[in-house]
Amino acid sequence: MDLLERNREINHIKSALSGAFAGKPTFTVVNGGVGSGKTELLHYAAELAASAGVPHLPATNSPQHGAAPFEIVRRLINQPALGERVASSAMRRLTDALEEAADSETHGQPHTQHRITLRKELSSVLADTVRGTPLLLTVDDVHRADSASLGVLQEVVESWNGGGLILLLSQSLHGAPADPLFHVETLRSRIYSRFRLRPLSQEGVRRLLSTHLRESATEQLAAEYTYATGGNPLLLRSLIEDAGNTEPAPAALAAGREYQQSVLACLRRCSPPVVEGAQAAAVLATSRRLRAATPLLLGYVFEDGPRTAEHPLNVLQEIGILDPEGKFRLNAARTAILSDLPPERYRELRVRALHAMHLRVGQNRRGEDLPNILGTGTSGTWTAALLLDAAETDLAQDEMSSALAHLQLAMDSCPDEASRCKAVAGIARTKWRIDPLTAAQHFDFLLEAAGKDALAVRETVTLMHQLAWHGQTAKVAELIEHFSTDGTPSQPPELHSACQLLINTLPTLKPFLDRVDPALGEQQPGTTFISVRARAGGSLAQLLEGGPRDEAATTAQQILRTSPLTDFTLEALECALLILISCGRFEAARSACDTLLDEATRREVPTWRALLAAYRAEIALREGDLAAAAQLARDALAILPPTSWGAAIGAPLGVLVHSTTLLGDLDEAAAHLQYEVPEAMYRSRYCLGYLMARGQHHLATGDARLARADFEFCGALMKEWQLERPGFVAWRSAAAEALIRMGEPQQARDLLDEQLALTEEDDQRVRGITLQLLARTRPASRPALLEEAVDLLRASGDTFSLSLAMQDLSDALRSLGDTRRARLLADRAHALGVQARDAGTPGRASAEEAPAADDEDCPAGASPLTKSERRVAELAAQGLTNREISNRCFITISTVEQHLTNVYRKLNVKTRLALPDGLADQADTS
Repeated sequence: MDLLERNREINHIKSALSGAFAGKPTFTVVNGGVGSGKTELLHYAAELAASAGVPHLPATNSPQHGAAPFEIVRRLINQPALGERVASSAMRRLTDALEEAADSETHGQPHTQHRITLRKELSSVLADTVRGTPLLLTVDDVHRADSASLGVLQEVVESWNGGGLILLLSQSLHGAPADPLFHVETLRSRIYSRFRLRPLSQEGVRRLLSTHLRESATEQLAAEYTYATGGNPLLLRSLIEDAGNTEPAPAALAAGREYQQSVLACLRRCSPPVVEGAQAAAVLATSRRLRAATPLLLGYVFEDGPRTAEHPLNVLQEIGILDPEGKFRLNAARTAILSDLPPERYRELRVRALHAMHLRVGQNRRGEDLPNILGTGTSGTWTAALLLDAAETDLAQDEMSSALAHLQLAMDSCPDEASRCKAVAGIARTKWRIDPLTAAQHFDFLLEAAGKDALAVRETVTLMHQLAWHGQTAKVAELIEHFSTDGTPSQPPELHSACQLLINTLPTLKPFLDRVDPALGEQQPGTTFISVRARAGGSLAQLLEGGPRDEAATTAQQILRTSPLTDFTLEALECALLILISCGRFEAARSACDTLLDEATRREVPTWRALLAAYRAEIALREGDLAAAAQLARDALAILPPTSWGAAIGAPLGVLVHSTTLLGDLDEAAAHLQYEVPEAMYRSRYCLGYLMARGQHHLATGDARLARADFEFCGALMKEWQLERPGFVAWRSAAAEALIRMGEPQQARDLLDEQLALTEEDDQRVRGITLQLLARTRPASRPALLEEAVDLLRASGDTFSLSLAMQDLSDALRSLGDTRRARLLADRAHALGVQARDAGTPGRASAEEAPAADDEDCPAGASPLTKSERRVAELAAQGLTNREISNRCFITISTVEQHLTNVYRKLNVKTRLALPDGLADQADTS
């Protein structure tokens, strides 16, 4: 027996056996909870008796209440050990007395004489058995025994005059005895003793762990197992078994199949109210909102109210399934109970739990009392409304599984079509958060409901955005046309805000909107979330059509700063990020996107995480952080598989192909291009980045003609959709590079001049890339154009493009004979290229971490550079000599040297090659 801390009970059993040899009868009851080890003690006594040659008459696995009368007596006298020691005539008399007594009890006509006869015959047989040797008689779970058997056993004990009889019973602390009189009367017996098995202590748990896990169990590990089991030996052994089934044995607790089976075994040995309490607690624990109030709500889940739950709750705590606060010690216990729960019972308990929660927080709006509410069952307007409200609360707390459970229950209890439509819309919205592909299965039902005006406007607008994700432009147009001709006064604001966003995702809708109702493209006032969506969509549309950059960027930053991340603001936040990206405000976009991505990760909403990771990848690509861009795009596609992205697949896939191509991983890029994108993608803005990426891959593999075709196709779409902002997608410079490689410099120059004319002065990245390529078509102006390109790209923050421009400038200077500066620029270009390709570059953010500042660029404790020092450092980093810096800045050479000395000291570097990028951030602006 591997039980510990049972020395007192074991010694008593040994003493009883020894006393039996001396002819002393003993009568012992072992009290213990379910799984406490009381049955093991009976087995241990049987082993000791067998080793001493003592006969054993067991009555184990006693039946539940309601068994046949004298069932325990029948089990005892049917033991072979009894028949071997008693004369057959005595056994026949005992059997006849048993049958007569049982027959009278069964027919409802108990006769005292029958019991007296049975008791005398049983006493006589037992007395014959103990002559010359002791006798062990055990009854397990005596609280379940039939009262007739207990009455006879009690009379045998009271009238016993012989010796050598050991009567050992086990009784649960958690079950009411079938015959309370037997329990009370045994206390009067002169040979009676009682023991209560307590839970194992932490030290006992530690010793048992050390024995079975074959390692020295630490106090911390023992504390974990003690809490997880409450000291229940059965649960403890099952956890040890689970640990032993894992190779190597885990250093921490791991609950598996054995533990779950032991939990169910414990419950099957409990009374029905305890089982019901465990089931109710498991259902409550499926929701954080309900779980926190489990002890308060559990009583209201029972039909008879809180008093009914007090005993089950105490028993579940004593067993070690719940902790003193009424919470499950291990989630595996809750999982086991739920998996064993019939679906009908689960639905019933779920509705009761919601009713109970509604009462507890004082939201009983209809004024029903408790019995009336709990008696409403699972159907009707009240139940459906409650379930729908609960689902909304769950979604607000990001409990998607709980929300789906409530919505599915609501589907079964909706009394009208409007409630049913709301439930289906809620299911689609919840599934959308988890995987947009699974939400698509509800589109047909929701489209039909919207056509019959059975779907609320807000839910219809949500459906429009979901359809846009999958590129279903025609169905979006049908919904817009239906609502625009409906004429309901409450509809236009939400419809206007939806259209403001949709025309940016599906630009092909704009001609349709102009035909149906030109006013749909105009911003309209409305509620907070409507106005935010309209402002974001309208600002992005105006920007891409050539509107003012500063105004759009200000609006975007305000939206990102003040709008929470919800289902109804996500598209607005997307637009705001696109505005900042298109305006070249990469630092602001990165900071905002990192904040949103961290929140989506913390809240565990997969679709949000994937989408924001894709935007973060785009930002990293434009900052020239190629390794981070590739990894973030992979993360986005790992969170949501390609089939779940619909038309939006162009966003992460385009960045992944583009970044891996620039990294030189052409095989990986080609593998990603093998994915067959949906045709609907080419009717959405998501195709633009994908076309640019595919064209870059064609360039890298030497097929400039195919590259040009992709770039010009992208340009044709942008012209058709009136998206003329080069900062959004600079297709002309990409097409110009393809033309240069094809030997068409004049056409390339025309495209680049056109792009410069469309690009604002403060769009440093696009202007820098354009000038770098323009330098290839204008040899006479090449050095000057490249100097300006380097300055612009350095200020833009695009590390990779800066490295390319620096390398071109190095080549140009070398051709002019300036080998010293050419070498410095080449080294600097190489260092920047390595930085762009290095996944571990300091200051580069990832999906998990986004540092606020570049530690390498600004060492801890470093003083900020003055404006003069910063200017000198910038020119030195470009490879200019001290004399060239002196001439350009109109200062003496000694002043240049003094500034550089201060710069090296403040930035903790030793050479100008080690000077970091982003020196503008180090300037002292005071």
